[in-house]
Amino acid sequence: MWFFLGYFLLFILLFKLAPDILGALTLGWYLSMIIEVPARHLSKIKFIPYKLAIVISSVLILALLVLGISLLIPILIDEGKRLFSLIATGVQNFDLREMFNISDEAVMEQVIGITDTFLSNIGERAANLGSDTINWTVQNVPNVMTAVVIFVIAASYFTAVIPMLKANFHRFFPRSGREKARTFASAFYGDLQHFIGGQVFIALVVGVLMGLGMLIAGVKYAFFLGFLAGITNFIPFLGVIIAGIPAILVGLTHGGIWGLVKVVIVILLTNQIESWVLSPKIQGRRMRLNWFAIIVAIFFCAQFLGVVGVLLAIPMLIFFRDFWILYVQKTFDRM
Repeated sequence: MWFFLGYFLLFILLFKLAPDILGALTLGWYLSMIIEVPARHLSKIKFIPYKLAIVISSVLILALLVLGISLLIPILIDEGKRLFSLIATGVQNFDLREMFNISDEAVMEQVIGITDTFLSNIGERAANLGSDTINWTVQNVPNVMTAVVIFVIAASYFTAVIPMLKANFHRFFPRSGREKARTFASAFYGDLQHFIGGQVFIALVVGVLMGLGMLIAGVKYAFFLGFLAGITNFIPFLGVIIAGIPAILVGLTHGGIWGLVKVVIVILLTNQIESWVLSPKIQGRRMRLNWFAIIVAIFFCAQFLGVVGVLLAIPMLIFFRDFWILYVQKTFDRM
């Protein structure tokens, strides 16, 4: 029992000492679990061995990630410029005399002067923020693309060495506890595979629903927004917010308030279908994870592990649940 906790604490310690390296490796491992899902299905085809299935799956996912990033950057730049232009135009065309309608001319001039200064500052800050954001995005595109390639390579390696790790699993535990450790690891890994496999399917369905919904609503970049919704769906609860921001931006800049309303309706409908239909049916009762425990785990892991912790929240929750059932609860039962 103590060996698993010791390895867990060692991981936390190493993460604190070298967060960039451990973070990249952890993301690579998580991505390897995603790569493994289509690879398992491909390997069922007679003429495709498992190693070839891993290569095909890795190339496919790398292509999707690169495509998504290459589309996201220009869309954010274009829509950001459009939004800031609309803000600047709105500030310039704002008729304060009509709005306030003050009879005293001196007071009116003073109100107009203060409000003009305030709105000008907002417009200037918004323009500067947009310019800084665009410059930062352009400068960091090569780094992001390089990181994606490294993650996929690391993920492909992790996927390939999993059989070797399984074969040498016994070397990490004393002889007396190996069988129980193997039982725990098998249960945990099986639950994790079930969860991530289910998430891959849910993400696919959510992406299709979002894309079709945006297309029906007449929102620009409909299929890209659907693709983004599917990718960010792997982040519990927060994914819909991340995908919703560009969608709301596009709806607002191209359709005004009515465009914003249509985008919000599509996002809410898709989210409700996922919450009440897809997740209960696909994940089933096997996960047995309380929604409040998931939220607490997300914030707790994010506090200690940063962005990586958001992805690791549910795997860690599954780990401690299985650990409690197999080790702690059985120890209590013997007392």
